[in-house]
Parts: sequence; structure tokens; C-alpha cells
Amino acid sequence: MRLKSNTHLSWESFSMILLLVLVVSWSPLEAEVVTQSLTNTLETLEDLSHPCARKCVAGDSRVCHYTFKVEWYITMSKACFDCPFNLTDCARPHCASADGFERPLVTVNRRLPGPALHVCVGDEMIVDVVNELGSDSTSIHWHGLHQQGTPYMDGVPFLTQCPIPAGNSFRYHFLADHPGTHYWHSHSGLQRTDGMFGSLVIREPEEQDPLKEHYDEDDFEHMFVITDWLDALGIDKFVNHHHTEHDNKPYTLLVNGRGKHVMFERDDVQTYTPVHEVVVKPGKRHRFRALSNSIQNCPIVISVEGHKLLAIATDGMPIQPIEVDSLTIFGGERWDFVVNATEEPAPYWIYFQGQLDCDDRFKSAFQVAVMRYEGAQGYPASLRNVTYETTIPEGLVSWSSPPSLPSAVQRTHRVYLPQINDISLRLPSVPPLSQPEGVDVERDFCNATSKGEVCSDSFCYCPHVLSVEKDSLIELVLVDEGVVYWANHPFHLHGHTFKVLAMGRLGEETTMKKVKELDAAGLIKRNFDNPPTKDTVTVPDGGYTIIRFFATNPGYWLFHCHISFHVEVGMGLVFRVGDQSMVPPVPQNFPRCGHWTPDPDPNFKAKVMRYVEGQTQVTVDFDLLANSSGHAPGPSYSTPVRRPTKAPARAKGAYGTSGGSTLASATSGSRSSLLLLAAFVLARGFCHA
Repeated sequence: MRLKSNTHLSWESFSMILLLVLVVSWSPLEAEVVTQSLTNTLETLEDLSHPCARKCVAGDSRVCHYTFKVEWYITMSKACFDCPFNLTDCARPHCASADGFERPLVTVNRRLPGPALHVCVGDEMIVDVVNELGSDSTSIHWHGLHQQGTPYMDGVPFLTQCPIPAGNSFRYHFLADHPGTHYWHSHSGLQRTDGMFGSLVIREPEEQDPLKEHYDEDDFEHMFVITDWLDALGIDKFVNHHHTEHDNKPYTLLVNGRGKHVMFERDDVQTYTPVHEVVVKPGKRHRFRALSNSIQNCPIVISVEGHKLLAIATDGMPIQPIEVDSLTIFGGERWDFVVNATEEPAPYWIYFQGQLDCDDRFKSAFQVAVMRYEGAQGYPASLRNVTYETTIPEGLVSWSSPPSLPSAVQRTHRVYLPQINDISLRLPSVPPLSQPEGVDVERDFCNATSKGEVCSDSFCYCPHVLSVEKDSLIELVLVDEGVVYWANHPFHLHGHTFKVLAMGRLGEETTMKKVKELDAAGLIKRNFDNPPTKDTVTVPDGGYTIIRFFATNPGYWLFHCHISFHVEVGMGLVFRVGDQSMVPPVPQNFPRCGHWTPDPDPNFKAKVMRYVEGQTQVTVDFDLLANSSGHAPGPSYSTPVRRPTKAPARAKGAYGTSGGSTLASATSGSRSSLLLLAAFVLARGFCHA
């Protein structure tokens, strides 16, 4: 369903036009099972009705405004009413049904995932982030955008900006200058793990699209935002796993914030929360876009029942089209693929199967969605019968995991950290991009050849910065030695794209020395014949990846593993491209931050005492007794009276050695002078969820 830009739907009208599909299966020996799916909610329809979500036309550039309200929330909240037994309730505003399991979230506008942004190349984007987290700071990275000319908008706290404090707002303002499938997510702590992410698609006029010959339809609704999912807040899982042997493996996947997992039962009816659904036109070639917000080492295999996939782009960049039966997407990656709807008009499953940390050695994380031909009814099967095993694809796969991996690793009483060149990244206390005077490049930064005074002999935790000249050609040889965990590492580069020249997996004994020896012997072949261009690429466990890029964008650019727990403990480094004279001026009144540790003032106490002695106290007199006219007692508010700083002599009584009143009488008669009297009126109010 497509809405015009000025369309506004009420919940009542929306509930009349929402596409609701369900199927019932039943046998005498089993409860009635309801399978159901959703295409849209009121909120996703409003995304599509935004003035900037339009067909792109050359010369038509716009200023696109959005407001992101960041707050704590929860799945299956009161806003879900009778979901999943009433499917319409699952589509209500602020109903984050997820997989039916109730857990806390960090959300933008109380949505999971957050708002989908659809703009055209050349548009200005203005996003006002309002932090209502209460005590936590936040920030947003625009994953896939290079921020040329606007490096202060890259969203990395303590590198390109100060974190946005609780109770504050920050305006991101930048150009949509890189067409393709991208996404936005929090770059603060583990907020991305807990729900703070969403899609960002930048389209271009049809005549400028290099991929237009490969598809007929580019429906705004054909977007898959995929994530693995935990059963508790990310910080809980991280701390327990990092410091103990606590499990940290995802138990399921979500597709556009929806999925099958928890079975609900009432009155002999069983059902799941709805899965996602897309609708295709028979005989048309449909362009789909997928992004992975994967938080653990969880590559996800995508396949469509009975259909081939034609991969045409990755990370916003066109590739030589290749037809496959399935494709594998790693955390931070985006893939565009085409499905030709030429099969029998019917509903078909779209399978999403988790690998490695998500495979059947652990919790068998998977999910499904529905691809429905227009007019087709029902489902391919009951959701009850969909399992991890049924999602295993056959045929040609774009990437596959190793055939076997060890199921457990013997650990000692140590904390293990993923590092780069034996360094764990710690960002500076001030963002060097916006507060260059707050850092000493020679003293405060470190790297493998210059650790200086910031590293100890046994452990190096410092601002890991590699300074490179502008326009220089950089080659990175990334080697996973995998000495403790078997884990792929999807690496993302901010501010640039790169060419992927080589990739290979060598096995358990992989070392940098071995890779160098193979390279020197000519046994590692670099592909210079139209290599893929990406901004996120995996380093295979026990293997290597070689990339090259031109450092054309001055500034400080993060390069890091996109596994949430890995980047949190410092698996990354920073490229400092050019020098400060090459970056744009710091925006006017840009927020500042940093340590405040002044030298102790030897006259501190004396200054404080002089200030205190020079002040006066203000008290308020209250008439607490009945007055002479005999009226009922009650407070009679008088004008505030200034009193001398010197405290009056304490009356004997409650605090003295003799008896008497517990309050010293300051005046005669019925008035008492009190230092403080506060009256509270408690009221119980009600508000809508």
C-alpha cells in the first residue's frame, strides 16, 4: 500500500485497510494453530508517506526533517492490547511485538526497528535526536554514508562528536550523497544490540541507476532489516559472558522486528506473533534490499522457497550480477537482490538461517517471512512446522561456513579480548575532530610501532590511531589468528569504501607470519579485475582478507569489528586522514566535553568559607495555629524574611538537657519561624500506554 506524502491515517481508518492474513490448522488431537503475518503498521505506512519518500527525479532535491526520540521501552507493552490473538492489535502504534518474548529495549520513537528513511540522492537530511534515556548518553552513526564535508555528523562519540547527554538534543545535518541501501544505528555502548537501529535507502533517478536493467519493481516495502536477538539487555549478556562463563548466544532472529518464537495459547487456540510479509506482482522482477544488524558472530543465510536470487549490489555499490540459491549476509553488510516472480502464484517462505554463533550447536536461531503473490491466499505451511532444519538452503550459496567447528573452547581464569595488533582501542576523552586542542597527537595516540607512555608491558589499551596522508593508497592485510574463539570478524570502515582484493581461510594454525610467507611466495592472488567495492567485509575465522582504499576524506574515521561485544572491548582502530587544516571548520556552538580535573587550589577552604559567611538565609513564616478570631487552623503564608547568617542559639528541649517544646519559639504568640516546611499533595493519575 502506498500513501501520498500528505496522507495522515487515524488508527480507526488504518484498522480498516490493514492487510491481515491468517490461516488456521486443526486436528482432533491438537489445539487450533493460527499462522499470521503483517505487511505494514500505521507507523511503517507513515514512513512511506513522508514527503521525501518519493520517486526520484533529476533536479528535485529536498530538505528532509525527522525527529528521533530515544527512550527505554519494552516488547509486548500495553500498547499491544490483545496481540497476538487480535492481529490488528499487533499493528497498533508503539506495539513492538518482536517474537512475543517480553524484554526491555532502547528504541527510537518506540519502534522496533526504528523509522525507515527513504530519500533521494542530493537531499539534505536533518535528524533531531532527542535523548530521553534518563541517565545514558547516545549517538547515531549513518552506516554507509561517507560524510564528505560533514565529518562531525559521523556519530562516533569521543571521536567525531561528544555523546548526546540524557535530557539533551543533537541535530544531525548532512547530505544524502551516496545512493544505495544503508542503515542507521546507535554508536553508543550496546544500544544497537537492544533495538536502536533502522534502514536508510538513498535512491537515484531511474535514468541514473546503473542497475535498472535488472529489475522491474523497486517497492519501498521490499526491505528486510534483520538482526539476531537476545533474551535480555545487551549489557547483562555482555558483563555475564565477559567476566563469567554465562551464555551470550542469540536464540532467534527478527525480520523487520517480527518473528515466530513464543507460542501463545488461549481457549484451545495457539498462535505466534505475526511474521513479516511482502507482496509481489506475478511476472515482475522485484528488487529486494536486506541489511544485517547482527550483534554476534551470526552470518545469516537468506533464501526464498522455489526461487533464485540475483545478487546485484552490496553495501550500496553495484556488483557483477550473480544468480544464487541463497546468499549470506554478515553484520553491517547490505545486499540488494532480485527475485523473479514467475512461479505459480502462491505464498512462499523466505528463510533466514543463522550460522556460527546462531547455528544448531547452540540455539538454532532462524526466522521466516512470507512472500505472497498478489491474490494468493493461505500459507505454505503452519508456522508450527517451520524449524531450523527446514530453513537450510540447497544449491549455490554466496558464502558458507566451515563444515565443522569445535563446540567448546577450554578457558582458564582469564578475560580474553579481541585486539588489533595487540592493542585494544580506547577512544580519547575528547573528540579530536571537534576539539583538536584537547589531544596531543604525538603523546596521546598509539599504534603498533609507537606505543609510547600509554601502554603497559602486558596490556595496551589506548587511542589506536594510524595517521595517513590524504589521497594515499592504503592496503590492509587482515588476519584472524583465532587463538581462543572461532569467529568471523565483519569489519566496517567509516568515511570510505574499499576494494576487496583477496580472502581465504587457512585453518587453526593461521598466523600473520604464515600469511606473509604465503604472500611473499605468490600464493595469495589479488583480484584487480573489477573487485567488489564495499564498506563492510568479513575476516574469516582462521583466515585473511586483503582490502585497499584511497584515503580521500580528511578526518578521523573508525575501522572496527561490527560484532557488538567485540567493538565494545576495543576491537578497532582509527584512521587519521590528512591533518586538521584539511577538515571543514567546526560547526558553530558545537557541543564540547572532556575531563575536568583542575589542580587543587591551596586557598580552596578559605574561599568557600568567605562565600558562605557572606550569604544570608531566607526563611518563611507560617501561621500554624488558630488565629485570634477563632477560625480553624491553617497555613497563612507570609512574606519571606531575611535572617542573619549567624544561627540562633539552640533552644533546650528535644536537643537539650532539659524538657520543653521540640521546636524553639522564635516569636511570641501564635507564630513560629521554621527553616523549612514542605506540604505534599499526592494524586494518582492515569495515562494511556
